[in-house]
Amino acid sequence: MKSLEELATDLYDAKKAEEAAKAQRIEAEQAIAALVETPENGSKTVTAGSLKITVKRGLSYKADVQAILGLGLADPPLKTKIELHEKAYEEIRQTDPDLFAKVSRFVTVTPRKVAVSLNLA
Repeated sequence: MKSLEELATDLYDAKKAEEAAKAQRIEAEQAIAALVETPENGSKTVTAGSLKITVKRGLSYKADVQAILGLGLADPPLKTKIELHEKAYEEIRQTDPDLFAKVSRFVTVTPRKVAVSLNLA
């Protein structure tokens, strides 16, 4: 079995290789995107030998939501995202077992991927 130091070295080497591979992938993607003309917000599929390549382009939007709301529009182009407030859910678990029993029937909890960070000492 490998020691912690050997495993840390393996992780460090793998991260460096991953960074190099990612840089190579991004360079290839950018070169392909430069060759394949696509609409500003859409996709195009082309064939390169036996490979099919799809290039997708899109737009990101940022808005001053408060300013749009200030316009007083009857139907503003905005949406509201409602999601579970994890901190409040965990507080209910600790403080109100009856309420938690009701709410938890509608919540699925799964473990996240374990994160391991590595810094040079």
